[in-house]
Amino acid sequence: MANELKELIVKEIVSSHRNINNYLVVGYHGIKALEFDQLRKDLRKKKICLKIVKNSLAAIAFKELGVTGVVSLFKGPSAIVSGGDDPVLMAKETIEWSKKIPFLNLRGGFVDGAVVSIDDVNNLAKLPSMPVLRAQIITGINAPIVGVAGAFNAVLRDLATVFQAIKDKKEKSGG
Repeated sequence: MANELKELIVKEIVSSHRNINNYLVVGYHGIKALEFDQLRKDLRKKKICLKIVKNSLAAIAFKELGVTGVVSLFKGPSAIVSGGDDPVLMAKETIEWSKKIPFLNLRGGFVDGAVVSIDDVNNLAKLPSMPVLRAQIITGINAPIVGVAGAFNAVLRDLATVFQAIKDKKEKSGG
């Protein structure tokens, strides 16, 4: 490969990953072309991208980005899984596909500014997705407010019942 072409590829990797905080490195040795196509199509639907990279050029690019911890993950046929704002979804999809395609093996990655191991990615995949997490937080914040409102409503309802009973008693007594 000509040096100019290599430099362009490194620049493209750097520019496409400079603003990405979440990506995983996977090995794909032995995957059939049809399986690979299906994998890419499915990930693309979820706004997740899978790019095959040349290890030496990826290593240069990630050193340039200051993410030297992932350089050791580029051994053998390698690809980078990236995209989306939700690292949990990316981890879940990658692990799910590695179960369907045994030749797809997760090596580690980079999530929210930190290099992560396979175990970290597996733990990340067990978390609820960002929308579910946000809903849980909002529910947790609203729960005390709903409880207080319910308590006030119960007091008002009980007070109304007492007033109604007094009114009914006065009407019966004629007065």
